[in-house]
Amino acid sequence: MADSIRVSNTSRVLPVPTSDDDHPPLLSLSFLDTFWVCIGPVQRLLFYRSEAPLSSVVQSLKASLSVTLGTFYPLSGKLALSADSGDLFIDCGAGGEDDGVEFTEAETDEDLERLLTDHAHHWETYKQLMPDMRIERLPAPLLAVKVTGFRGGFTVGVSVHHVAGDGNSFSRFVKAWAETCRSGGDAVVTREVVTFDRAVVGHPRNSDICRSYLDVFAPSRPTMTFHTLVKPTSEIARKTFIITTKMIQSLKRIATETARDGDSTQTKKKPPSTFVAVAAHAWTCITRARATEDGQSTLFFMADCRSRVDPPIPQSFFGNCVKACNMKANVADLLAGEGHGFRFACDALERTIKEETSEPFRGCEEWAQRLLAIRPDQGGTVNFAGSHRFGFYKADFGWGRPSRVEFVSMPNDGAVVVNDARDDEGGDQLSLALPPHHMEVFATLFLDGMDGLGSDGFKL
Repeated sequence: MADSIRVSNTSRVLPVPTSDDDHPPLLSLSFLDTFWVCIGPVQRLLFYRSEAPLSSVVQSLKASLSVTLGTFYPLSGKLALSADSGDLFIDCGAGGEDDGVEFTEAETDEDLERLLTDHAHHWETYKQLMPDMRIERLPAPLLAVKVTGFRGGFTVGVSVHHVAGDGNSFSRFVKAWAETCRSGGDAVVTREVVTFDRAVVGHPRNSDICRSYLDVFAPSRPTMTFHTLVKPTSEIARKTFIITTKMIQSLKRIATETARDGDSTQTKKKPPSTFVAVAAHAWTCITRARATEDGQSTLFFMADCRSRVDPPIPQSFFGNCVKACNMKANVADLLAGEGHGFRFACDALERTIKEETSEPFRGCEEWAQRLLAIRPDQGGTVNFAGSHRFGFYKADFGWGRPSRVEFVSMPNDGAVVVNDARDDEGGDQLSLALPPHHMEVFATLFLDGMDGLGSDGFKL
């Protein structure tokens, strides 16, 4: 299918000027942004069933994108390098011919339904449905879009440079764009309060930390080198699973159990959060699927810091405000039967979250070295990203909610990305990447339950 996708047009979308266009032309970065300079573009692919002509779809999407960029103006700019200081900054646009967002139009004679109904990812096709956003050399774009028409619908591929913002920010932009498009391009829709000033992060040594990160991550700037958190492998299967509300409730119940005495079950403490329950279940299932009985496994995940710092960072802040966390556990502890491994993972995750977020920016000078210390060649890494709270399935551009949403920039072995579930309020959609033989084992464990997690609600 990938070979049948034909690009018909490429153009640039500029933000519509607004009456309050007094924003600064240059935007400094915080250390929370600079941490992501060596990570490739974040790519989301949204699928829509529709019989609307592609020409009208493209016209509406481009017009509403232009309006939305009037509010989210940094996304129409570029990540640039200061020749004097060697620092990076966002150039919000100075009227150059390559300003704005590259918008690619494509089409294929293939039927969209095939991509919508297959739990396995059509990986080569997915990649062809994303814009070719090159960020290996500065100045680099921050946003690119590709719309592809199919028989029975279309896809919207959106790529964003991680330096521009985290998943919370990215989802707010996409949903604002969708709302503007659905309303017919009314500029009022996007006039929500959005804060771009990185000064709200408020670290007294921000500039020094940014430079130290750049020396680690981008020593050859303006040429950029990208880092992977997982072990590259030659053959990877990618597949999507739904973990239902009932499954999540069962996981939370099991996480509170301490012992069984006859027919009675003793419980302890309050149930874990949905994130902890789902991440712990995925982590233990992947560990079992890898069939390694010794050594350590590392779980890598994000913690949002907006409400966890003092003073809190406004929820209106658009940028990066997440902390990369990682924790190690002995494989033997994760493999313990009768639910003990799962409960161990929940407890370990809760402890790590508490430790990492009690003073979120503590030790931030060492974060770059911590990231590089995660060795892909050692294996055992699980990279858990995304959130059901982002709500990408709410992105209705006027042709209904997405029929499917996928995270295309999922790296290799051990990546897990969570979305909200389209048809199950409170459920989660998990997409992950594993070698094929591990994926088969994982599917059985994840859907049917591990030892002691079995019989009530683990089948789709």
